[in-house]
Amino acid sequence: MEKEDFEELTLSSIRNEIIKFKNDVVSQKLDNYYSSKTYSEILGVSRREISHSNFIAWLLCDKESHNLSSYPIKKFLEILVMSGKDDQPVKYKELFDSIIIDDIEVENLEIMTERSIKNVGRVDIYIEAKLRYAKKLQNIRIIIENKVTTKEHSDQTLKYYNYYEGLEDDSWENIYVFLTPLSGLELSELTEPECSCKAYIQTNYQNLVDYLLEPILNKNISPKTESIIKDYLQALSQPTQSDDDEEHKQGLIMAIGKEERELLTKFWDQNQKLILSALYAISSDPEQEEDIRDNISSALQSISNSEKDRSLITISYDGVKAVEKIKKSDIGFKTVELLNEKGLINNELFDFLRKDKTCSFLLLKQKEEMTETEIKYSKYRSKLEPELIYNNKGYYVARNWGKANYKKFIDLMSKRVPKLSYEIHE
Repeated sequence: MEKEDFEELTLSSIRNEIIKFKNDVVSQKLDNYYSSKTYSEILGVSRREISHSNFIAWLLCDKESHNLSSYPIKKFLEILVMSGKDDQPVKYKELFDSIIIDDIEVENLEIMTERSIKNVGRVDIYIEAKLRYAKKLQNIRIIIENKVTTKEHSDQTLKYYNYYEGLEDDSWENIYVFLTPLSGLELSELTEPECSCKAYIQTNYQNLVDYLLEPILNKNISPKTESIIKDYLQALSQPTQSDDDEEHKQGLIMAIGKEERELLTKFWDQNQKLILSALYAISSDPEQEEDIRDNISSALQSISNSEKDRSLITISYDGVKAVEKIKKSDIGFKTVELLNEKGLINNELFDFLRKDKTCSFLLLKQKEEMTETEIKYSKYRSKLEPELIYNNKGYYVARNWGKANYKKFIDLMSKRVPKLSYEIHE
């Protein structure tokens, strides 16, 4: 941001903006939310891995006081399906397919934390489950390595993998999970797990919030269970601020709930100018520490240089709106889905979609057979199953639509399919 951008606020207007800020309902709600400490913060354990492991184990166990039965473990299994990479669903295909269609029953479930393995280490969360699916009863082990603060050390994941795979017991299926506070965006951009053993499925705390904790809060649960889960949600969203603990990344937010995200978004929209001016004041204040000034200056520069196009798109066919206000990244998939529903994908159109550089399908292959480009695009896949079956082969649709190419895509598709039209909502 240029200095002039912040000088538009006079001293008088700054005072007025601060008074409005203090009396704003959203600001007051956020102030109340962030100024109150959670139980885990009071105890000083809000960023201890064992504390989070114990909470997750309590939540997933079907015998615990929350009285949620097998609902949490089933939701957790859904998260693993969503988080699996290209080569992992092949190994777990039968199980994952059953999870997707909710054709799975939990016959028995045992969960423990800090499970000690002699000369190997301690598994953060260890789960043994007897699951009935696909007309069979299968023993499943889930080995979870939970990393809240530090990176993996001493190749822990590889040691656990070698130990359990070396047991040579065909009656058990092993699933390995690497749980971290990595943001959803960073997680989606990974082409492989960050841990040393690439057989692990990496997921994050935000997925636990979005697909486990918040769905539970929407159920008819006891006030006590609701209070415990909401307190935990708040603990995840509180930035770390302890200068005495070098192990914790300062400002680390592990995950954030939907309601809180909506409040913070409104807060930003209503107070953007004041917030940016405050940041500029800090970045140019010689009394502030140099690293703080540099970090804020860098953040302000990033905001200034951002030209992200947040347009939404509506797709119409034969004058009738068929798909309402989607993100640019979904334009290819939604177009293909619509064309397939209308039975319009013939050999000529398919060849164009498959070969044109602007709009390309990805042929379903094993990861080792995929080209570098296909591996790069794999992060845009949103489903395990192919998104289009054509001539008995499965295809995925690229999700790499952005400012540089989505308008070209619209132009090409409108010419290829005259009844197809697009409306851009700036």
